[in-house]
Amino acid sequence: MNNFKRYLLGFGLIAVLAIVVAVGCSQPAGQTANTSSSTNSAKMSQTKSANLDEEHPHVPGTHGGIIIPIGADSYHAEAVVEKDGVLRLFMLGADETRIHEVDVQAVKAYVKVSGATDAIPIDLSATPQDGDSDGKTSQFTGTLPEGAIGQAIDVTIPNLRIGTERFRVGFTTAVQVHDNGMPAGVTGEEEQKLYFTAAGKYTEADIKANGNQTASAKFKGFMSKHDMNPKPGDYICPVTFTKANPQCAWQVNGKKYLFCCPPCVDEFVRMAKEEPESILEPEEYIQQDKGRNKSEGVTKSDANTSDNVDPEIAEALSKLSEDDRRVAEAQKFCAVVTSSPLGSMGTPIKVEIEGEPVFLCCEGCRNKALRQPTETLATVSKLKQQNAGR
Repeated sequence: MNNFKRYLLGFGLIAVLAIVVAVGCSQPAGQTANTSSSTNSAKMSQTKSANLDEEHPHVPGTHGGIIIPIGADSYHAEAVVEKDGVLRLFMLGADETRIHEVDVQAVKAYVKVSGATDAIPIDLSATPQDGDSDGKTSQFTGTLPEGAIGQAIDVTIPNLRIGTERFRVGFTTAVQVHDNGMPAGVTGEEEQKLYFTAAGKYTEADIKANGNQTASAKFKGFMSKHDMNPKPGDYICPVTFTKANPQCAWQVNGKKYLFCCPPCVDEFVRMAKEEPESILEPEEYIQQDKGRNKSEGVTKSDANTSDNVDPEIAEALSKLSEDDRRVAEAQKFCAVVTSSPLGSMGTPIKVEIEGEPVFLCCEGCRNKALRQPTETLATVSKLKQQNAGR
């Protein structure tokens, strides 16, 4: 199989945090009892000693706010924006189910409507909750500027003191849409029909072998870990081409395939039923040595290309006609998986949509591009505009 480059980013349609100092999770979390400093120290130690690539679950919270990881998950906060414009910041520990007290202090936050350029400073006042110690608080409150009430906002706190450390924290309430090839999961009747009816390469034997259940049921509680840097020899997800997880396996056409997450199982089963010709053998979904083109047997250094272009990509693009190569170079990225450079997975696939030439990173993207012609053409137009400005 052609070489797979390591270009596929993060997760479907999600609400994301614009975190300035911390990298972490983005699900709401709640609160229980206060913790002592020794407990927090233990939690912090466990967090710091853990492999940073591993993900951990955040349980739903009672306030329904945005969880903000602080200091690589050493601490957390929950931001809640109320209808009347009151902003509440609840301080949490490394285990975000626990309240964390900090010193009473003056906190300045800068608020701007998402997409705007000017930020307006507001004061967040210490508002101790019941049970907070003297001189300590686990909550700060403030009022949003009038023009920001009811709007998606970006908030930056330049200086928040926790113990002896100071942190810069930021978050956004805006929802960002990422077209990164990660499929959305299916639910309800659609899910039942998908998994419990045979068609194409998805057989009755497969349904039985998979335990007569859906992927969401089989992998309930499964924590997805999207490793975008598979090594040669690693199995890769046949939907996203990120590193596959051996614990996320599903039988299709009598063979076991490995995936990165349950929604990808949904998409692959759909492909097996509706687009069986696009399903390859399991051994084809293995990361190849990026230094050698498997089908051509040439190393990167053998490619006739300029210094500022990846030799492997240049080699793949050189197999297109001159006219097609110019169009592909103008588009630069796949029209479906927009983080995948054309040529990174072999010679780009050309399709025509409403008379327009469109290039894809691989055959697996063909049917999605053709099913969504308007969206695909809009993506191509955007890619060309972005690349023209570089």
